[in-house]
Amino acid sequence: MTPSRPRLQPAAAGINTTISGELPVDVAEQAAGRLGWVAAIYAGAFAFMHLLYRTVAPTQVLPFHQLLTAFSVLLGAAMAALAWSRRLSAAAMLDVGLEFQVAAALLISLGETAHPIPDAGLVRGHSAIAIWIVLFVLVVPSSLGKASLAAFVTACMGPVGLAINIAFNDLPRPMPQQWLILYASSFLMVAAAIPLSRYVYRLGLGGARHHEVGSYELMDLIGEGGMGEVWRARHRLLVREAAVKLIRPERLGAGQDTEKVRLRFEREARATAALHSPHTVAVHDYGVADDGSFYYVMELLRGMDLETMVEKFGPVPARRVVHILAQVCDSLSEAHAAGLTHRDVKPRNIFLCRLGANYDCVKVLDFGLVKVRASTEESRLTREGVTTGTPAYMSPEMALGHHDVDARTDIYATGCVAYWLLTGMLVFEAPNALSMALEHVHRAPVRPSQRTEIEIPPMLEDLVMRCLDKEPGRRPQSARELKAGLLRMRFDDPWNNDLAEEWWRAHAPIPASAFSGSESTSSTE
Repeated sequence: MTPSRPRLQPAAAGINTTISGELPVDVAEQAAGRLGWVAAIYAGAFAFMHLLYRTVAPTQVLPFHQLLTAFSVLLGAAMAALAWSRRLSAAAMLDVGLEFQVAAALLISLGETAHPIPDAGLVRGHSAIAIWIVLFVLVVPSSLGKASLAAFVTACMGPVGLAINIAFNDLPRPMPQQWLILYASSFLMVAAAIPLSRYVYRLGLGGARHHEVGSYELMDLIGEGGMGEVWRARHRLLVREAAVKLIRPERLGAGQDTEKVRLRFEREARATAALHSPHTVAVHDYGVADDGSFYYVMELLRGMDLETMVEKFGPVPARRVVHILAQVCDSLSEAHAAGLTHRDVKPRNIFLCRLGANYDCVKVLDFGLVKVRASTEESRLTREGVTTGTPAYMSPEMALGHHDVDARTDIYATGCVAYWLLTGMLVFEAPNALSMALEHVHRAPVRPSQRTEIEIPPMLEDLVMRCLDKEPGRRPQSARELKAGLLRMRFDDPWNNDLAEEWWRAHAPIPASAFSGSESTSSTE
């Protein structure tokens, strides 16, 4: 029976989360336990073979052989103890296991080539390293790059060990064909290990699927950020697809930040669930597991965020920008009326999707940094000294660390989003987050018409520049006022649903499942 490892408790009973977006936690833990057994078997095999040689050919057992056996047994025992001690995370233990694979292969080569047969030269046959390579691929699931590199270096340890024995133990120099016979199988196993490692790795990733959280069955990991993961899920009874957002268990380690992370996540769920605008992502359910982990269930969106759209297709025509921003204002207007400030409005948090027969439907995401007006609760549920929000879209008052920011900081960020849509560029370019924040505080922005060849109506440009005013009092004072200004724009051929449908069908057919699982960050994006 494999020695037990402490289980990282998931966000709800039965859920199987991942380590850094790679292997599911329980799959990695089981593999780490198997690694311990492989190391123990390795140590036992070396000890057995040494005893066998002492019995069959005692005169051939030299001090070198005794030292090699002692070192190999100690290495295997140490690896087994480390794997079962739980001192390292499962993911780190599997990486250490790949290093053990290489070191052990060198000792295997030294051992199997250290005993020449009288009148026969070197031991004939195939190296046991070939079996060692396949065994590790099956026991330690790794990414393609790690598995391939480890297998190749492991195969190289065969000739290296033989060369060491020739140099230091006065072994006869083998003929080229003897090298080939002894180690060809090892390098053939390297080629076989590549598809085999992908199969085993995918099996491991598959273990993360078809597990339940609440009434939902997790299917695929479709988004990941600094605080949590987003999964495509399906309701067991309604067969309705949804997106489940949860905190990765490894983020809930010991320390003061744990409670802040949990509170911030819970506040995001509650704030979003309280909003009913058709342009705010809908929350269906949320809950807290016994271990304090948190999850909530949102509608599954199909489409792309505004950052992705501009990066793929370039700046957006003014008439379409007005159509998009008016919907953003609807979402923010409801939030502001409820006393909520988003504080992280940015293209990645604005999703453009198809909703029924409605194309270019906007959904505002990620209220993870939302601030509740007149709340006695701590408003900055982040680490002390870290500014919340994204510097590329951060208002001057947020960049200066003011705690009394209000809806007008979202107006500023919406102006930054409009600038990005119209030009395909950030309002300011800077090499790092601090420099970017200082640009927003001190530097006047260049008018968007000077940075793009797309025609921008002067009335729209003036409105965007008002949103980007350093002084909150000179900006539009509410999302409703901003929307009213947008709707005063007149176009000969205004954007409509027919044009949106034509664009989506021609440029970006809606994928089967695409959800922006963005995470609020403090880096320039």
